[in-house]
Amino acid sequence: MSSDLKAVVLCAGEGTRLRPLTFSKPKHLLPVAGTPLLGHVLGALAAAGLREVGLVVGHRSEAVQRYVGDGDQWGLSATYIVQGQPLGLAHAVQQAEDFLAGSPFILYLGDNLLGAGINDFVDTFRGNDCDAALLLKEVDDPRRYGVAVLDDRQHVVQLLEKPKDPPSNLAIVGVYAFQPVIFEAIRSISPSARGELEITDAIQYLVSTGRRVKASVVEGFWEDAGEPAALLDANRIYLDSLDSHTGGVLDANCQTDGQVHVGKGTRVTNSVLKGPCLIGRNCVVDHCVVGPYSSIGDGCSLADSHITDSVIQEGCQVAQVKLEQSVLGEKVVILGAPGLSCPLRMILGDMAQIRMY
Repeated sequence: MSSDLKAVVLCAGEGTRLRPLTFSKPKHLLPVAGTPLLGHVLGALAAAGLREVGLVVGHRSEAVQRYVGDGDQWGLSATYIVQGQPLGLAHAVQQAEDFLAGSPFILYLGDNLLGAGINDFVDTFRGNDCDAALLLKEVDDPRRYGVAVLDDRQHVVQLLEKPKDPPSNLAIVGVYAFQPVIFEAIRSISPSARGELEITDAIQYLVSTGRRVKASVVEGFWEDAGEPAALLDANRIYLDSLDSHTGGVLDANCQTDGQVHVGKGTRVTNSVLKGPCLIGRNCVVDHCVVGPYSSIGDGCSLADSHITDSVIQEGCQVAQVKLEQSVLGEKVVILGAPGLSCPLRMILGDMAQIRMY
């Protein structure tokens, strides 16, 4: 158990790369396999034995508070911490200093997903005498990420942000562990060229002043779901571990193949469901092919359509279209036309309407 550790989850960002989906909701509440990103994060923290979590909020903070509440559904105690201006990750961490009250803590970026969870990382941090710990992942193009250089003892010796000539292919994953000395580091750095206090600069300060910064390499999947393609990637990965379940009604003319989850109150007629796919509660699906790798939110109405490799949020109405690699916000309406055979790829925000004639 890790009751001596607290957690800080950063969910204040505006999610500009996910617009228009994030005009009306925080990116951390976008669904992956039927569960908001933030729900996956809080589940991982709870599974690792943490109990007190501070959520640093900003953009549309009221939506985060409605979803998380007091944290009890995960067995957590949630505290909300407002970051008034988006002045960098280290600045966001600094806002949580009073909440932490001298406790070591896990820092988790609220749009990062780890398939193997963080249990081993938390246990290793608790068992090691180090001032900070990082999770790293081998990537094909480290120029897109902050990267770390390690010595033969897995200690961090250098951090570089999006280097043109990377000395390492180890990208920094959005999960960290810190002793309270990180606040000394944050107070000792200056804003970067983009005017933000960078957490990489604060960690580099620890390294440069002789503090021990350890690292572990992630073996399973890691996804920073900060753009639509990454959201779809994460949706595929989580659907692959889906358990089949039928809580609704499928008529005799339906076919299923693979892992298919159908929520309570949903009625499916004259359709083919190709797993892995998830259809939420109280949906109506008629004369459709759904899946593989499609996640349909609660209360959707689908008719005469083919939907694959897509995330459709709750309350959408889709008829007479083929959708692939699409992400739809809540209460989106797409009404196609008879004979429309060309697949569509769409990223639509809440309540958008497209009608074809």
